[in-house]
Amino acid sequence: MEPDTETSPSPPRPAAPARTLLGYFALVLAVALAVGAATYLFASGGEDDDSGTGGLGLENPYPNTGPIDPNRPKEGEKAPDFALADARDTSKVIKLSDFRGKAVIVNWYASWCGPCKNEIPALIKAQEALEGQLVVLGVDFLESSGPATSILDSFGATYPAVLDASGSVAEHYRTSGGVPVSFFIDKDGVLRATRRGELYEKDLPGFLAQVGLEYSP
Repeated sequence: MEPDTETSPSPPRPAAPARTLLGYFALVLAVALAVGAATYLFASGGEDDDSGTGGLGLENPYPNTGPIDPNRPKEGEKAPDFALADARDTSKVIKLSDFRGKAVIVNWYASWCGPCKNEIPALIKAQEALEGQLVVLGVDFLESSGPATSILDSFGATYPAVLDASGSVAEHYRTSGGVPVSFFIDKDGVLRATRRGELYEKDLPGFLAQVGLEYSP
């Protein structure tokens, strides 16, 4: 008889380190959250908030104001219409479409914004030079009538201004809460150009040419 041969059992496979498993789990969770967030943003991107709060979750103090058209701004297409309270008389409502037939610079600003202040003299000068052809529409971001008008009054600006007090139109126009931002719209209501950041006087001729106006500061 051959002697019994004792066979050694195979060593057990080492368990995956706990940190590795946790890493895999965290990666899967992060991907799932990213996909979920992207899906939500895509699904809600074209919807308006009619709950009485703006896109920033703030209460709208002026009823029946905010975005009107569901489309988002895109150069070469009609600029989305909106209605906001007149900064100088909040009992009145001004719509972007009120200025159809003239080129419009929609300029988001705030009283605390240094670059916004720097732009005002150039905007006044352009509107005066192109009277009857160009309207500058100031859109104050998240402020009340007092601060919104005081900054304009300090420069003698008389162009129309409105209050985006809840930020709903800023969110709809995707300004990301950043000011200043200017949208250049032609006389037919088509958005032709966008300027994010300070608008310099030397750049105005080029932007205004895109809305069909010839201008030399």
